[in-house]
Amino acid sequence: MNIMERVLTAILIATVFYTTKVECKGLEEADFNVFRFNQCPLASLRIHLLFDLTPRQCAYECAVRASCKGAGYSPGFKCCELFDVDEVNSNNSDDRRCNFIRKSDISAVEVNMLPLIKKIFPIEINYQRKL
Repeated sequence: MNIMERVLTAILIATVFYTTKVECKGLEEADFNVFRFNQCPLASLRIHLLFDLTPRQCAYECAVRASCKGAGYSPGFKCCELFDVDEVNSNNSDDRRCNFIRKSDISAVEVNMLPLIKKIFPIEINYQRKL
């Protein structure tokens, strides 16, 4: 995927999923256990949306952010949602499907140090929307 496609995809995802920040990056990974399959917290509880990541990269992104208490990964979209809640139940979930990972279930954070690739390939995209 070229740079322009990544930017347009980020903007599209931000619009569809109604988020204030979209990022695309990540070579770092972490091991994890899935807390709940096929259930996501409400979109209003989301603090970040990241795309084009593996499940292990999604877990890492939650592990290194103080504000993240759980992450939802959607394999079909390669989409990672970071939340400020660590529980999913019928009171705080909607019909979106993702695999929910609690921060407390993330372990073995791994950072792959490839400086040349990090400078060239991962592109951080910040899309801010006024609410």
